[in-house]
Amino acid sequence: MLGSMVCKMRGHRVNRRHVWDDGMNFRTNCARCDAALIRDREGWRIFDNNRDLDERRRPHPRQD
Repeated sequence: MLGSMVCKMRGHRVNRRHVWDDGMNFRTNCARCDAALIRDREGWRIFDNNRDLDERRRPHPRQD
């Protein structure tokens, strides 16, 4: 809860230790609030299911 408030004010903190490649983009979770993040041309942002879901994306390596 507190982490999500900090993220709203300061932005998400990329968890660089847990970045993975889904075949299209790099992905991770926020180190503070655990929000799903994706890296695109503009940088890191929240993963948006409506915009980013694609059957070509590979699942997280630990979810196979």
